[in-house]
Amino acid sequence: MAETKSSQQVEETKNTQENEEQTAENRQSMNYAIIGGVVGAGIGLLSNPGTGKKVVDSLGKSEVMKAASKELRRSAQEFLTEQAIITLRQSATGYMSRLEGGLLAPKKKKEEVPENTESKADNSENSSNQSEELEEIKEENKNLNERLERIEEMLNSLVESKK
Repeated sequence: MAETKSSQQVEETKNTQENEEQTAENRQSMNYAIIGGVVGAGIGLLSNPGTGKKVVDSLGKSEVMKAASKELRRSAQEFLTEQAIITLRQSATGYMSRLEGGLLAPKKKKEEVPENTESKADNSENSSNQSEELEEIKEENKNLNERLERIEEMLNSLVESKK
């Protein structure tokens, strides 16, 4: 008897699930039918030249459409600004990583050579050249960072002025 009750419960849950799925499919079909009707009516109105002009004019004068267009414009400007900032940062980072990888990479230690006056002179020249190159790179990095900050400020002020 317990087995028949459990099998009945299993069948009932299956039936319930099937009914829910059919109901969901029916709702979805009904939604598609409504959307299709609205789209068809809109196309019908806009395809008639006289009615289409009236609809477009009334939409153009509508406060809701004006507000929506302003919001869309602002969103597009913010998106473009963010993308420009991201692109600038990525390019600056890539540029700096190339510089660091090429010029600032640690050089392999030379095999130890007995110290003499020529090797000491060469080492001092190399270290002075390296320090000069390092100072130039630091100065260039500083200039690039300043330029990037100015560009970000200009983009932010542009976005603020458009609001």
